Amino acid sequence: MKNISKKNSCLEASKTIADPTKYSVRSAPPDTHVPASIRELDRLIPELLMRFVKISVEQIDSEIREFVQKIADALGLDRCSLYQAFAGGTRLLCTHRWATPGGEPVSVCPGPANAPWVYRKIIRGETIAFSGLQDLPEEAAKEKEYFRGTGTKSLISLPMEFEDVLIGALVMESVRSEKYWPDELTPRLMMAADVFASALERKRRKLELMQKLRLEMLLTDISARFVMLEPVEIDQEIEKSLREIGQLVSADRCGILEVHSDKKISRVTHAWYGEGIERVPPETNLFPLFPWSHELHITKKESFNFTTLDELPPEAEKDRQAFAGMGVRSSLVIPIFCGKIVYHFIVFQNLLKERVWPGDYLPRIRQLGEIFVNALNRKDAEVKLRKSFDEIRSLKEKIQAEADFLRNEIKLSQTHEKIIGQSESLVKVLKLVEQVAPTDSTVLICGETGTGKELIARAIHNLSPYSDKIMVKVNCASLPAPLVESELFGREKGAYTGALTRQIGRFEMADGSTIFLDEIAELSLDLQAKLLRVLQEGQFERLGSPRTIQVHVRVIAATNRNLVEEVKKGNFREDLYYRLNVFPITVPPLRERLDDIPILVWTFVNEFSNKMGKQINKIAKRDMEALQRYSWPGNIRELRNVIEHAVIISNGDTLVVKAPRNDGNGSSGIKTLEEIESLHITDVLRHTGGRIKGPYGAARILGMNPSTLYSRIQKLGIKLHDEKGEISS
Repeated sequence: MKNISKKNSCLEASKTIADPTKYSVRSAPPDTHVPASIRELDRLIPELLMRFVKISVEQIDSEIREFVQKIADALGLDRCSLYQAFAGGTRLLCTHRWATPGGEPVSVCPGPANAPWVYRKIIRGETIAFSGLQDLPEEAAKEKEYFRGTGTKSLISLPMEFEDVLIGALVMESVRSEKYWPDELTPRLMMAADVFASALERKRRKLELMQKLRLEMLLTDISARFVMLEPVEIDQEIEKSLREIGQLVSADRCGILEVHSDKKISRVTHAWYGEGIERVPPETNLFPLFPWSHELHITKKESFNFTTLDELPPEAEKDRQAFAGMGVRSSLVIPIFCGKIVYHFIVFQNLLKERVWPGDYLPRIRQLGEIFVNALNRKDAEVKLRKSFDEIRSLKEKIQAEADFLRNEIKLSQTHEKIIGQSESLVKVLKLVEQVAPTDSTVLICGETGTGKELIARAIHNLSPYSDKIMVKVNCASLPAPLVESELFGREKGAYTGALTRQIGRFEMADGSTIFLDEIAELSLDLQAKLLRVLQEGQFERLGSPRTIQVHVRVIAATNRNLVEEVKKGNFREDLYYRLNVFPITVPPLRERLDDIPILVWTFVNEFSNKMGKQINKIAKRDMEALQRYSWPGNIRELRNVIEHAVIISNGDTLVVKAPRNDGNGSSGIKTLEEIESLHITDVLRHTGGRIKGPYGAARILGMNPSTLYSRIQKLGIKLHDEKGEISS
């Protein structure tokens, strides 16, 4: 075995190739004692020198491959590899390869793990040559095993240097037979190696300068773009920037990893992938796969990069296996600081080939990562701020809507809020109220018109966990059909013609409370389907908005119809009926609560007496008995109207009341509630001389809004003659 040291005489001509006349290799005389291979090299060297003086940077790689092949052919060798040194001469990477058929390039390069003796010689800039494996010293035991595996029989390795700096090594091998390396061969090969080194260094410096300029320009451009970005644009711009920087540094994929505050979960939040490169699912928790790397980046706050997996230390074996499983060959990871804490990394990886990462990349790419992280923090802050503003606006709208609702719902007397009576049928209903009130269950209240279904709903709400909030009421029969949906679910400005403002719906207003849907059977089938979705999922959309709103509302519904019959007729959805009929309560009609009539009568007498400034403290027994004999088809509402009428016409301290009469079949002579209501309103209008508004108007006496009274007058067909103040119907 020969261990040939580089001769100083050969270095004198290797400082530059700008002037090829500085190289003075004497040609061998054309006699039979000089091998033909030496004579061929003497012909190739001047051509090599002249060629590399003129070529551009873009031509260097192809020219090196051409001359490497020519030299190998001249020497009868089977393969040739050119290794470049990186990271201050401590890392070797094969950048140029050539091999004859049957002498395929080595897939595993010599390194500190598989060939430590050779690796040390190369990075020290020493020349190595052996004609057979038996020439290797005892300390090269691993090398013998390595070269047997690669099929190498003979090898010569010459350092490539430029200005006394190791650029790499030119390694030539014989596979088919052992080769003898004559002394006169070494200086000629050294000259070729130095020419290659000079060319590669020229290329490296130019490319490095160009890449630095491109990197600086890209960073400047990215910084400028991120200054005025809207929060919704930040994620897209980050991924665009990752693509630009990934392509610039020749990475196969790059991305940002976010570490959760518990430092046990890290996931990819933004990424760019080259064509055909496998993606990492964003839901994948990378922390348990790379424990050593995360400890290094999070705790020690250190950057890390490797060109080959062999560079990972023994304690990173789990990380090595994970990288190998993902096909990663080279990687660069830079932690991004937020104050003194690391919550993000910027990661570059190569899967197709090994990659050396220049050290001067680190500070500039860290600045890029800081731009991204600052933008993400700004986005989070603005999103939280906008969310707070939206919540404040929504709360303001809800409070305003509640205030408007309460103004419309305020009664002139709190008496109406109480359920009056002590009959057995009413007591049973109140027991049901107490049972269901503490729950969130949907309640369906059934009963005839005027039985007090709303009072039962209020009693359930007042005994529920939501009693500190308002109960939102919707009368489904009193709203025009086109407006019911916007009233229930709200609308956006411009949702339809006339929608001049944004309005929150009753369900949104009732979020966290109770909504009472009176006359539920009056809803159209389309609205019934939307109501069913709210009951099942707690979700709906405002008219004119695609955004889904989530609410938690306790629903109480009421109807005076037989919903089972309505389902059979196709007027009511069966699935909605079963969804509403979780806890049914039937309010008894007044004819089944005859014992409660005296209590109700005195309650109404006191109410209207106080309102009209009268003192009534007597009711004839026969009148009270007559009231108890009547069947009250209009129930409590009809009784209240009759008593109000009686108080109006009574002038002394005794109530003058004229009880309606039942017909022969036990039904009332007044066939409908509308007729009773029409009569009562007509009497009040005569009493006020036709005046509707004002402190002494009919609306004030009836406890109604003037506009509501106008609507009832029109609906009931009551005609008001303005000239004389007469009323007719």
